[in-house]
Amino acid sequence: MQNLKVCEDPETSDTVKFQQVYFVLDKEFRLLWVGGEWDDFANANGGQNAQINDVLSTSLLDHIVDQDTKRAMVRLVEAVMDVQEPLKIDYRCDSPEMLRRFQMTVQPMKEGRVLVVHDLRDAQSFKVPLFPWRHNPHADEKKCSFCNRVKFVGKDWQTPESLGDSHPDDVAFMLCGDCEHRVEEAISALRDGRKPLGAITGGFSSDVT
Repeated sequence: MQNLKVCEDPETSDTVKFQQVYFVLDKEFRLLWVGGEWDDFANANGGQNAQINDVLSTSLLDHIVDQDTKRAMVRLVEAVMDVQEPLKIDYRCDSPEMLRRFQMTVQPMKEGRVLVVHDLRDAQSFKVPLFPWRHNPHADEKKCSFCNRVKFVGKDWQTPESLGDSHPDDVAFMLCGDCEHRVEEAISALRDGRKPLGAITGGFSSDVT
């Protein structure tokens, strides 16, 4: 099993187990098969009621709380189904203790199915653990589901680790403009049979200081 080094501070380091989550979807977005560290991933993100046995045969879209992310996922999967070529895109999905960067691969399969693989590519422990995020569709503060940045009214998007004591209790999940553009470019490049313009994958920079 592969391990990743997790930077605690410049003088010390710890090790986290390589994490991979994967599942098979049909044309109705039903979860036909789930594998990898799904349960561990769910537990780390407060999803104790979303264990493998709880989600099998349900729709993936029922487990995505905001419309922006649902639409993005539908369009990514449908593009792969239509073109029958794989698509890769990076995103960030933290736990309260750790910044985590993933790469999602959507791979076509036979009979109108796709395999979706989420690979942990980079991880860093937060110096101070973050409060858990609580989704509220009516919240004034917004949180991007792909890059995890947060936006307060009248302010620019900020990384969660930069918020300090201003961490909001509730956030409304959505896609920021930058991530929406990345999704659109990934889909357009796949459908046009070309390489994506800009950093769709491999753009793992260090955000934690």
